[in-house]
Amino acid sequence: MIIDIVGAGSLGLLYGGKLLAAGNQVRFWTRTSVQADLLSRDGVTIVERDEKIYIQPHQIEAKSINELSDTWERTPGEWLLLMVKQTSIDDFIHEVGPLKDHVLNIACFQNGMGHLEKLQAALPHSLLCTAITTEGAKRAQYQVTRAGAGETRLGRRNILIEAPTSIEEKRTFTLSRLLQQAGFDCTVSNEIDKLIYRKLLINAVINPLTALWRIPNGELIIKEDRKKFMRQLYDETLLIYSASGIRLDQDMWEQLIGVCRSTATNTSSMLADVLQGRGTEVGSINGHIVRMAQKSGLAAPTHEILLHLIEGMQPEGVS
Repeated sequence: MIIDIVGAGSLGLLYGGKLLAAGNQVRFWTRTSVQADLLSRDGVTIVERDEKIYIQPHQIEAKSINELSDTWERTPGEWLLLMVKQTSIDDFIHEVGPLKDHVLNIACFQNGMGHLEKLQAALPHSLLCTAITTEGAKRAQYQVTRAGAGETRLGRRNILIEAPTSIEEKRTFTLSRLLQQAGFDCTVSNEIDKLIYRKLLINAVINPLTALWRIPNGELIIKEDRKKFMRQLYDETLLIYSASGIRLDQDMWEQLIGVCRSTATNTSSMLADVLQGRGTEVGSINGHIVRMAQKSGLAAPTHEILLHLIEGMQPEGVS
């Protein structure tokens, strides 16, 4: 089974390394050839609670993303795990343009929303599957430490399909089984839309605030002033969701606080981007909620303020 991993960040290396260790053929696709060469030279070490998995350099196939289309034409893969951030989706679409008439099976691990519609328009014949994961990993060079075992849920958004075919369902269950065999808690969900909006809410509250205050997730809930601002974002989001016909669990606030506790030492992806002077995903997270509000004739002033504050940061980030 050939699995293509696009994006060799911490999660890409975690999933790719464990899939490789489980006996699959894995091809890593990086932004530059320099990154691919370093990965092929150094190998990858996956550190878990009770073991270390060392993927030796000769086991690794890594290439620059601009070689993906030509390689796939010659030797198609069974699944492509898209691990890049929202900010790199347009670049990915450009690189896979020559494959627009092919059928690719793509699992999308992005935060925020809007990418599925873009991908479906660019690859109209492909199977797009949403992957919602609570897996966490920290990377230091090419050693990846798994921050406790999370959950991975796969499914297809209702906006993209009328009903999945038996072949599409079989393909999705095949990926789920492969990930289970590699050591991930992975199942196929028929409530993926609900999980997407749950994740959007959590990201829209945690990510921008940790990025602005430059704190790990857990420090959001140790001061009442911070929790009040979190609650304001939360309440504003639920009003917009209600107007859009979206319903979440009754204990969603408690779930949000629980995420802060369970990921207390984590640096959110938005904070990491700000500190590294990279573009953030705020437009596809808080910006998406602002656009949802506008469609429903509502305002989202708190989300809009955060959107402008994050987007207005200097490119070199903060110190």
